[in-house]
Amino acid sequence: MKDVFPRFPLLSGDTPLTPLANLAAELGIASLWIKRDDVTELACGGNKLRKLEYLLGQARSEGCDVVITGGSPQSNHARLTVAAANKAGMETWLCFAGDRLGKVQGNLLLDQLLGAQLFVTGAYGSDGLLEVMRKKALEAKRQGKKPYIIPVGGSTGRGDYGYVVAWHELERQRQQLGLPPFDEIYVAVGTGGTLAGLVIGRGQTQTPTRLCGISVWQGKERAERDVNRFIRHICEEINLTMDADIESSYVLFDQYIGRKYGTPSPAGNEAIRRLARSEGILADPIYTGKAFAGMLDQLAKVGNKDKRVLFWHTGGTPALFTHAASFELV
Repeated sequence: MKDVFPRFPLLSGDTPLTPLANLAAELGIASLWIKRDDVTELACGGNKLRKLEYLLGQARSEGCDVVITGGSPQSNHARLTVAAANKAGMETWLCFAGDRLGKVQGNLLLDQLLGAQLFVTGAYGSDGLLEVMRKKALEAKRQGKKPYIIPVGGSTGRGDYGYVVAWHELERQRQQLGLPPFDEIYVAVGTGGTLAGLVIGRGQTQTPTRLCGISVWQGKERAERDVNRFIRHICEEINLTMDADIESSYVLFDQYIGRKYGTPSPAGNEAIRRLARSEGILADPIYTGKAFAGMLDQLAKVGNKDKRVLFWHTGGTPALFTHAASFELV
């Protein structure tokens, strides 16, 4: 697939597409596969690099020298933005939600090792943090810098285009392996940009696959509204006429969030154990563990034995160490 935007390469090739044969046998389904975006090259890996390729491509094309972004102090997006910006020869300012950083561990430890400038903002939510980022951009300009703002999660039309490209990568891999289309693909939904990109890509290829988003943050109504907004933004960026039914081409589940966003859930942690012990692959307790738990629950329902399923692993490994106490291991 030919790029339509400037791209700063951060991935050396396709991420692995591998079978989870042991778990498929346990579940009694036709096949179960995993797309390993958790093993991208920089700073413990993760899906945000797909977005950052195009966001930093735009920043460099505009001559920017400092990236300003934010999230929670344990943000995977923040960690990967610093690593990617370092590779691009750019400075990074991180604007964190809340009024304290918390213990220096997990992603926050990596942010400091990578050399980011950290700011505690007292702000909350994507909109609140974006307002702080804009103020920081004015400060950077007064210092003679040229800033580039990346909203929380890298979810913009330009960034989410990375997952349109990712869909075409998956289709190419699937066809090379001689696999039929997957019946269902499950992915964690935070800000919603990753799912939005996959929806556009699936629409371009007209592949008969059901996309299933597992929300780890917001209720279904709000999450669907955000995903649909990002779908529209991508269409605007690539001058694509949006199909009337594209917003109904995926399903979203919100019953697997647990107590709240950012806090491990018992079901999510059990799903992490099950994946680790059956296949030797690690998920995280904030995003992919909860999404994997949601997939397992859905597949436990009657009538799924003939299904061919894919889990799209979006990363988040450092959170395992941040939330180690939640596993109560002995």
